[in-house]
Amino acid sequence: MVGILATVLVQSSSTSTSIVVAMVSSDAIAVRNAIPIIMGANVGTSVTATIVSMGQSGNRLDLERSFAGATVHHVFNLLTVGVLLPLEWIVSLANGKGGPIYWLTYEITKGFMGGEGGQKLFKSPIKVLTTPVVDIFLKSNKYIIYAQTLDRPAAQKPEGVCEGICNPMSGVTSANCTQARRLTSSSGDDYARALLSKRRLEEAEAKAPSQVDCSEYACVSPDLNKNYKKISKKAYAALVKCEDALPKSAFECGDDSCYLGGSKYYDDQVTNGNMISKGFLSGAGAEAGGIIGALISLLMLSIGLIGLSKSLQRVFMGKAKALVKYSTKLNDYVAICAGLGLTIIVQSSSVTTSVLVPLCGIGVIPLKKILPMTVGANIGTTCTALISAFVDLKFGGVQIAIAHFFFNVLGMLMFFPVPYMRAIPLASARLLGQYASYYRVVPGLYILVCFLGIPGIMLCIALAFYSSIALGVILLLVIIGVFAVFEYWWLKGFGKAGPGCFRVLPAEDRERARKELVASNAKMMGVSEEEYVKIAESLTWSGN
Repeated sequence: MVGILATVLVQSSSTSTSIVVAMVSSDAIAVRNAIPIIMGANVGTSVTATIVSMGQSGNRLDLERSFAGATVHHVFNLLTVGVLLPLEWIVSLANGKGGPIYWLTYEITKGFMGGEGGQKLFKSPIKVLTTPVVDIFLKSNKYIIYAQTLDRPAAQKPEGVCEGICNPMSGVTSANCTQARRLTSSSGDDYARALLSKRRLEEAEAKAPSQVDCSEYACVSPDLNKNYKKISKKAYAALVKCEDALPKSAFECGDDSCYLGGSKYYDDQVTNGNMISKGFLSGAGAEAGGIIGALISLLMLSIGLIGLSKSLQRVFMGKAKALVKYSTKLNDYVAICAGLGLTIIVQSSSVTTSVLVPLCGIGVIPLKKILPMTVGANIGTTCTALISAFVDLKFGGVQIAIAHFFFNVLGMLMFFPVPYMRAIPLASARLLGQYASYYRVVPGLYILVCFLGIPGIMLCIALAFYSSIALGVILLLVIIGVFAVFEYWWLKGFGKAGPGCFRVLPAEDRERARKELVASNAKMMGVSEEEYVKIAESLTWSGN
C-alpha cells in the first residue's frame, strides 16, 4: 500500500522505485520489506494511464475503449501481485529470511557482484523537453527526500575545545589554548596541530568566531553525507569538519564523516528544508507550493489530453483502417518488445501507456494489443533502477532492482503465454470499460477507490495494529465483513432483486453496449460485423 500511494503521489514508478533502491543500498530498509513496496509501485504506476483515459469522456465508445485500455494494465499488475505477494510472504515466514523472489535475486546478485560499477543511463528525451518548462514552476530537491529515509545523526558532546574558534568547555582553559597557539606557530608539534589548526583558527576568527559552535558534533554516514553535499551547497560549505577544530581525542566517528552541528544541519536542511529548490513556487513552501503545482499540473494535463486526443484523431483517422489491420496482425511477443523498447527510450512506463491509451480510445489499437505492449512497458521500466543500482554496486540495491525486474517477468510468464490466463485481465478491463461508457463518473471513482481509498484504509488498519492488536483485529474483521457482504450482493443479490452487478448495469444494456462497440470497431476496420467477430476471436485465442 505504501508503494501504491507513493507512486500515485509522484506519478512515476521509476521515481518511487529509485527511492526504494536508495533506501535499500543505505541499509535503511531490508530487501524482504522492500519487495512488497516494489510490487505496490507497479500497481500505482497505472494511475497515470487511467487519468489519461478520462480525456476521451466526450464520446461514449471512445471512453469505453480508452478506459478498458488503461485498466487492463492495472488489472494485470493486480493479478500478478495477488499471486506473488502471498507466496513471497508465506515462504518468508517459514524460513525467516525471504520468499522465492528474494532467494532467486539473492543468488543472481551474488553472481553479478564480481564486476565493476556501471554508468548512468542516458537522460530521457521526454525529460529533456519538459524539464525547462517544469523548472519554471518548481524543481523538487530529491536529495531531501533521500536524506529523510535515513536516520538523523545523533548529537554528541566533544571532550574539550579551545577559545577563539570554539567556546571553552569543561577541562579546557584559555591558557591551554594560548599554549596550543604558541606551539602551532613556533613548532611542528603534532599534538598542537591536532589540538588547534592555525589556518582554521585564523579563518574562523576573520569570518565570525561566534558562529562556530563546538558544543556538539555528529557522525554522518557516507550515504547521508552524499545527500548533505547536494541538498544545499552553501549550507554544506558552512559545515565545519571536526578534525579542523577539535583534537582527535575529542571525537570518534570511525569511517563516518564528523561535522560540528551535523545533527542541526539535518534538522534545518532535511526535516525543515524546502523540498522545492527552484521555480516561482519555491517561495510558497513545500506544502502550499506542492498543492498549487498539483492544481496547475492538472489544468495543463487536461488541456494536453484534449489536444492529444484531437491531434491523434486528425493524424490517424484517415489511415485508421490500414493501421488497425496492421496492429491486429502484429505478433504479441513483437508487441511486448515494442513496449519494452519504447519504455527504455523514454524511461517511463507511464509515458508509454499514456500514449497507447488514446490510440486505443479512438480504435487504432485494439484492446488485445494494448495488453502485450503494457506488459513490455512493465519490464522496460525496471531498466532505470537496474542501471542506477549497478552504478554503486551495493548488494542490497542491486538485489532489489533485480527483484523488480523478475517480478514483472514472472507476471508475464504467468498471465500472458496461456490464452485462457490472458483472457482474465482482458475480460475484466472490457467490463470496466462498459461501466465507464454508461456512467462517466466511473473512472474518477475508480481512481479514488483503487489508488487512494483502499490503500489508505489498509494503512490505517496496519497502524491500528501498532497501537492496539485488539483494535487492529476488530477493524480488520469489520473490513472483511463489509467486503464479503458486498461481494455476495454483487454476485448473488438479496431476495428477488438479483445480483448487484446486473442491477447497476442490466444484462440488456451490456449486450447492447457490446453490439455498439463491435459495430464501431468493424466500421473502423472496414469489415462486416461478422468478419470483425472472427478476427477478435482469433486474436483472443491464438498466439498472434
